[in-house]
Amino acid sequence: MEDFTKVHTNHSQKHSDLAGEHFITDIGQLILFIIFVATIMIDIFLLKFSIKIIGSLPLLISIPLFLLFFITGSYLIMKSHKIIFGKEKKTARFVTEGVFNIVRHPMYLGSVLLFLSFVFLSYSILSFFVWLIICSFYYFVSKHEEKLLISKFGDSYKKYREKVPMFLPFLK
Repeated sequence: MEDFTKVHTNHSQKHSDLAGEHFITDIGQLILFIIFVATIMIDIFLLKFSIKIIGSLPLLISIPLFLLFFITGSYLIMKSHKIIFGKEKKTARFVTEGVFNIVRHPMYLGSVLLFLSFVFLSYSILSFFVWLIICSFYYFVSKHEEKLLISKFGDSYKKYREKVPMFLPFLK
């Protein structure tokens, strides 16, 4: 059984009010980012796999999709980061205001949307498959964080979880 007591020390030491995160969250994000960028570069410059299959999407489609996902993802990351790390709270509590009233994990959703924006910008089918792995990773670490939050806040977090969807704002 996985040890749910391990938390990443950087954020926990600076913010004792946080419940914690999975110990692989930060390094996992870095590794997946490197794999994602490498996949795009290999696909575009060496294999040219995606260009051979789909050609290039019209700029009237790819640029607006890139901008939509990039701006939305950036907004979610900035707003949630400011709420969580902007100032230390006196007492431990889970956040329900702002973007946390729309989804339970807005920072992870924002990251997923940023990666997706570059899938559309690069025309890389291979990067889409890496993006699916990234989505799975964020789901995994989110489930871990939710176990920590339930153990720390109990029924109040369970009630919040019933009201606010994990990632997709329109699915409850």
